[in-house]
Amino acid sequence: MKKEKLNIEQIFLLALESHKKNDLKSAEKFYNDVLEINPNHFNSIFYLASLSAQTKNYIKAKNLFEKIIQIKPNYDVAYANLGAVLKELGKFNEAVEACKKAISIQPNNSAAYSNLGAALKELGKFKETIDVCKKAIETEPKNFNAYHNLALALQELGEIKRAISCYEKLSKIQPSPSNAYQNLGKLNIMLGKKDEAIKYYKLAIQYEPENLLHYYALSDLDEKILNADFKNKIDEIKTKNNSKYQNLAYANFLKSKYELNSKNYEKEFNYLLKGHNYYLMSEKEEYRKDVEYWLNILPKNEELNSRDISNKNIEIAKHSFTPIFIIGVPRCGSTLIEKIIASGPTNVTIGEEIGAFSSFVKQKIIQKENIYSDINGMRKDLIKRYSEKNIIKEGGNFTFTDKTLDNFFYIKLIKDIFPQSKIINCKREPLSSIMSILKNNLPNVPWAHSLEHIFQYFDIYYKLINNYNKIFPNFIYELNLEELSLDPEKESKKLMKFCEMPWDKKCLEYYKRKDLFSKTASNIQIRSAIYKHSLEKYLPYKEFLTQYGQKYSWFK
Repeated sequence: MKKEKLNIEQIFLLALESHKKNDLKSAEKFYNDVLEINPNHFNSIFYLASLSAQTKNYIKAKNLFEKIIQIKPNYDVAYANLGAVLKELGKFNEAVEACKKAISIQPNNSAAYSNLGAALKELGKFKETIDVCKKAIETEPKNFNAYHNLALALQELGEIKRAISCYEKLSKIQPSPSNAYQNLGKLNIMLGKKDEAIKYYKLAIQYEPENLLHYYALSDLDEKILNADFKNKIDEIKTKNNSKYQNLAYANFLKSKYELNSKNYEKEFNYLLKGHNYYLMSEKEEYRKDVEYWLNILPKNEELNSRDISNKNIEIAKHSFTPIFIIGVPRCGSTLIEKIIASGPTNVTIGEEIGAFSSFVKQKIIQKENIYSDINGMRKDLIKRYSEKNIIKEGGNFTFTDKTLDNFFYIKLIKDIFPQSKIINCKREPLSSIMSILKNNLPNVPWAHSLEHIFQYFDIYYKLINNYNKIFPNFIYELNLEELSLDPEKESKKLMKFCEMPWDKKCLEYYKRKDLFSKTASNIQIRSAIYKHSLEKYLPYKEFLTQYGQKYSWFK
């Protein structure tokens, strides 16, 4: 039917029906048809805003929710949804204010508390996140998002067992708990509970038998699933899900494992590339801006790279602590280094990948602010962020690690803010790291799904490290993973000496610690003593990498 032959409410009902059936294109068209007739049709604006958020068109969603608030200034639901959208746009402080406004209008708005928790989590305010997520659950016991954000905040604080308990509760109230089981699998891997992890991944498969992500995660723990029957099953699932890029990605990743087992390295390599290409397509809109930021915007920032900037007005530290920054590229052995340092006789708090510098600098760059405008303020902000994660505390002497690898972009800034800090650059044969990145799909690293992007990132890393070593000689400790593997005692002693800490045999017995866990892909490896057998695993792939790396001086 033509829209002119229908009244406005009939068109709106067609929009709702299409939306309900997940026919989003039709729904959007009908909502727009309504708004063409009546630009202030409240329900159409609201549902179109929700649809825009659903399709990740967050700018449009933001504008529409703001229009709703203009029409109805005390509509708490609009403020709560606006908060969620602002969070997705990286406007975390604005998101917090929008959610707080919703709560001030309606103190029992569970979604507002949940969205507030999500924004606070992004700001590194994990304790506050826990409090507001608990409030969200109080007001709505089946608030799935609140449980999820609560679990994530607990993870950030190292409360892995409590996070597990949270996901266990979530699995009992969700109609389809596959995601909860997937996360329970991940968390049990962190604790070294392999059998428990396998159990949960199998439960995830029961609820989502055609989601190849679950099989991929399970295959890392139980290679027995990679049999001939399952290989045929992958092809069947691929055919059924040919429009789902992420499933196609994991199908190719699984196929690569079959070829590796048969030592068909070229086929394995090609499956890996196809898998990453599909993964990149599945996250295209999410990754596009991030890839541009990491490969172009951040490395070209003059403030971060200028030799002429210096700050003479840093306040005397009111805290006595020594941060140990561990930098490098992914899969360089950084998790191992962190565990060696933390397993010695000195009490060292493991910070893992807190991202304090990254988030602060990114906010400054995006908002086009002067990074060096307030060094003392930044120092206080960073101390607060570390405190939020229980890494440092008021009054006392503390040594802690920050293993956010991309901190190599901020070496000058680190030196200005924390002149007492230690910086350890973890070096590994670059082709080993590159192949490990390809083989271990890293979903949270946007540039890691294209070989061209990977090589660009590596080139930036080598150039910056070489430059900073010239500017600040002896400030950065260069640790070679291959040398550590060949002579663990000698190299670990040198490492601990640089950190000004005593060495004993416990440094190399990190794998015996029951409290040991890691949020990275290295979780399984750190449960074993240092081994040598992976040193030359990259060699079968060297000829395939040549076309990408030959223009770079560090490529061998």
